[in-house]
Amino acid sequence: MARSSDEIQADIALTRRQIEHRLDALQRQVTYGWWLPYALLAGGLVAGALLARVGLFGLLGGGARAIQTGLSAAAAIAAIDHFLAERRADRSRGGALSPPRTHEPLRDTS
Repeated sequence: MARSSDEIQADIALTRRQIEHRLDALQRQVTYGWWLPYALLAGGLVAGALLARVGLFGLLGGGARAIQTGLSAAAAIAAIDHFLAERRADRSRGGALSPPRTHEPLRDTS
């Protein structure tokens, strides 16, 4: 069933009012920082100077080293946290510290 042009125009007007209302609400929530364009410009200049002096491969190598260092630090922190959790569990049971757990030797399944 076809709609009349009046119904279509009414739907368009309703949609426009809803969009305007939502944009007004969004504009009230978002504060404009006068410093934002200057910060973006300064960041672009710093990035350009860094790329010009270091070069692409040097920058990628430095980034890879930073990621590797971060992963190593995360693994060390996880190991320390695991160790401390075992100690807390032993102390919460009221007993003395348990001896270190030994792992089962691998068995030959063939």
